[in-house]
Amino acid sequence: MPQRQHSKPNPAAKHRDDFLAIDGIGPALARRLWDAGVLAYNDLARRSPEEIATILTGVAGISAERIASQNWTGQARALATPPRDASVPRQHYAAFHVEFLLESDNSVRGTKIRQHQTDARGAWSGWDEQQLLSFIRNHIPLPAAAASAADVPSSATVERQTPDQPQKSVRPTPPGRPSPRAMEPLPFGSLAIEEVASIRDDQRIYVRRPDEPNSIRLTMRMKPVGMVEHDKFDFYATIAARNFGGSDRSPLGTAMGDIRIGDPVSVEVAGPALPVGLYRLAANVEIYRPGHSAEEPPLYSEGASGDLMRVS
Repeated sequence: MPQRQHSKPNPAAKHRDDFLAIDGIGPALARRLWDAGVLAYNDLARRSPEEIATILTGVAGISAERIASQNWTGQARALATPPRDASVPRQHYAAFHVEFLLESDNSVRGTKIRQHQTDARGAWSGWDEQQLLSFIRNHIPLPAAAASAADVPSSATVERQTPDQPQKSVRPTPPGRPSPRAMEPLPFGSLAIEEVASIRDDQRIYVRRPDEPNSIRLTMRMKPVGMVEHDKFDFYATIAARNFGGSDRSPLGTAMGDIRIGDPVSVEVAGPALPVGLYRLAANVEIYRPGHSAEEPPLYSEGASGDLMRVS
């Protein structure tokens, strides 16, 4: 009797992509594909509908025609991340937009920064070189050697632009609350955005219909970083959907309330239906002093990218 040949595991195939993001594939079908060695979106995208149907032989309702009509390979191709070629360095830009609010003597009253690729944002009072560098380093995953070198202070030239008019926050002011003295900005890393996900019936989903309104869950937590005056703050959150691979953003909704240090907060935002396409959810959260006024800048701002969502 011939001995069975055991193939050696492929180190590059240890990671399993989430096939549940593909319309038409449920948990049982995803498991069958993984067990057959189809682990990544690229693996699935390279196979014909006939090959996939052969792998899923015996599953009721599965045929090459159904797989082709639901375009599993096209969906997998859109979700796939191009494989890295270690021999050819891949270059890309990380673009940041920095604004300074200046007094008449050119002293810095406030700083705002945004990374264009992720829409992550930060804001704090005055000029804080360490906080500016920390924000940039946090949103550029530097290699260990480069990160160590970046910790060494260096001189940098920053172009300052004086705005025509002072910028004011447009965030709603909670009614009936006094305006106490201004607070210092919160330390970097004070907020963790843990989830930005599309949900239906309180369950996380990855596919919606074009005529189905959106329901997005945002989960976040204030971390006990440094010494702060209060244990509870106001927050204002905005949720949007960004075209995957593009820059167009569709606002989905806003939420506001209070958040206590150490306690997770989950809010649901209802938004309009989106056109057919693949989207990346994104959230931006601003933290304010409890009972803040509309003129006050945020004490902290954090942005994060969330789940991929397909409308089909």
